Amino acid sequence: MGIQHISKRLDEADGFDEIFRLVKNLVEEKLGLRRAGLMLILSEIPSFILAYHEVGSNAIVLNRRVLKALQKLNRSKREINGYIFTVLLHEYLHSLGILNEEAVRILVRNLTRETIGADHPAFRVANEETLKVFPEIATINSNEFGDGFEVVREFDSENTSYIN
Repeated sequence: MGIQHISKRLDEADGFDEIFRLVKNLVEEKLGLRRAGLMLILSEIPSFILAYHEVGSNAIVLNRRVLKALQKLNRSKREINGYIFTVLLHEYLHSLGILNEEAVRILVRNLTRETIGADHPAFRVANEETLKVFPEIATINSNEFGDGFEVVREFDSENTSYIN
């Protein structure tokens, strides 16, 4: 797949499942690695944590506060999808056992540049500090964990078609 094709698919993606499918296909194609059965949880976690994957679990937790802030700021679908793509790629690599943070950042940056292109918002998120790309999220400034969480029902669905 060419850069234009992947970039266009990411720009047009509707939802976490479509974006994650791009992440999984990219990692399998470029690194030969794949993992099935992950779930996505949206949770209100401290604003300096964009997302995390707890080693040994089958979940990626995405910061709902940051995501809501980006949506409220009327960021474009392209920018929000680029953000989600980059964060999911980062955490997916952790879920595959690549635990070194610097190694994952380098992989994310290189894979994003190579497959989506340096002019896409996803590469800006992968290449720069998130606050440089989205300075407005600095205003969230919460160090607290919220009470609730949401399991995203349509996520990694190509591997869970047996679940209603």
